Amino acid sequence: MAAMRQHFCLVWLILCFSPAFSHPLGKEKVAHLHFFLNDILSGDDPTAVLVARPDKSVGAAATPFGSVYATDDPLTDAPGGNVIGNARGLWVSTGKQDLSLVLIMDFGFTSGPYNGSSISVFSRNEVPQPTRELAVVGGRGKFRLARGFAEVKTYSLNTTNGDAILEYNEFEAASFRPGKEKLTRLHFYFHDVVSGNTPTSVTVAQAAATNSSLTQFGVVRMADDPLTEGPDPNSTLVGRAQGLYGSADQENVGLLMAINFAFSAGKYNGSTLTVLGRNPAMDDVREMPVVGGTVVFRFARGYAVLNTYSLDLSTGDAVVEYNVTVSHR
Repeated sequence: MAAMRQHFCLVWLILCFSPAFSHPLGKEKVAHLHFFLNDILSGDDPTAVLVARPDKSVGAAATPFGSVYATDDPLTDAPGGNVIGNARGLWVSTGKQDLSLVLIMDFGFTSGPYNGSSISVFSRNEVPQPTRELAVVGGRGKFRLARGFAEVKTYSLNTTNGDAILEYNEFEAASFRPGKEKLTRLHFYFHDVVSGNTPTSVTVAQAAATNSSLTQFGVVRMADDPLTEGPDPNSTLVGRAQGLYGSADQENVGLLMAINFAFSAGKYNGSTLTVLGRNPAMDDVREMPVVGGTVVFRFARGYAVLNTYSLDLSTGDAVVEYNVTVSHR
């Protein structure tokens, strides 16, 4: 746990958001927000607590892969400043070899012009990078129909206790312009390995009745699944699928997928797409919504059509073909 604190205790996090949100006449505005997020794992009154971790070893993972934290982090207008809201939700360790988190959070504001409003963030956070970008996928109140992005920069890190200051540099906000969107189609294969000594997805939580359920209802798994050009696991790696999926259907094999596709090759290298939806895994063809993205895929909306290419019923290992269509800035 001490080692985990060294990596993940983010005491000061400065975020600037530029969410675009719709209005009755079809025009959109861009709001620029700047605040500090205080994420504390240590001490007697932490704001983030460990709620789940893998049920078995995941091989020679260099990170606390599979750890899940619940957060109720104060948002302040300056380091040690006035509280203007709270970031409530989850952050999870999704990288086996790289220090990557997925954030699933509601940033709720309690003062100022956005009092009573919130912004939803669901995105991959590649912590070691000097600057990273997070996707804003929704909101409420003044941020209804919001979509946008945030950039985060680490200012300092205390490697003894894990305390960190993350600073956000100035940037030019990218506002959404109706009618100016691009359409992109992607094709790749998703490899979910649950067996062997080095699985790419692991169980992090389950219900008391999961083992007796025909659908494994209640099981939650963390994934760091490779994405490849072809169905062969040894074909060219184009990225990774990082996030959570869980069995959310008592009658059928139905999964809830909360996944980020992080691309690492070609013209989309460094960009991500965020998928959140139900996956009726035994159907021949199914569809899931794309709710956000970063870098090339800022303001992304779209859908993924998937079909199972292969499934080993004895191990549960699967290869799934994805055809993704997204509109983006």
